[in-house]
Amino acid sequence: MSRSFDYGRCIPVRTSQVGMISLISLASASTVQIGDRGSTNAKLNAIAVQRKEDHSSAGEAYFESYPVFSRDWPVLRDPEFESGRALSYRRCNHSPRISVGCVSVIALSSSSSLHIGNSYSVVGEARVKHIRQFADESDLEGTSLERTTDRRR
Repeated sequence: MSRSFDYGRCIPVRTSQVGMISLISLASASTVQIGDRGSTNAKLNAIAVQRKEDHSSAGEAYFESYPVFSRDWPVLRDPEFESGRALSYRRCNHSPRISVGCVSVIALSSSSSLHIGNSYSVVGEARVKHIRQFADESDLEGTSLERTTDRRR
């Protein structure tokens, strides 16, 4: 059976209906929000260091030492938009409700967002510098890095 819609009846904002949310872990500038919001601006800067020595004896890592944290975002150019030939669209929501049975999430991290509701603006930025410091090859004994290196020989 075909379903017909009344295209003259557009619903500007819809209600979200979720039966259940299961979330195991939430970390590092992440959010869970149930309900409407105007805007979100989530930002995370992180240095992830893996080393043999403990952090107190091996020294600190500083954000200022790595240009990834101070670099400007690239400028995205759209010649169509800049020339005034921007794409326009009309959205028509035919149902007043979005229904979902179950939302199951293992983990949210690094400026991510789980939002049930309406949003106007969402911006998320995560800059992570990963560093691995080993004193010599003997530090790799018994690790997956050593096994990978051995297979290449």
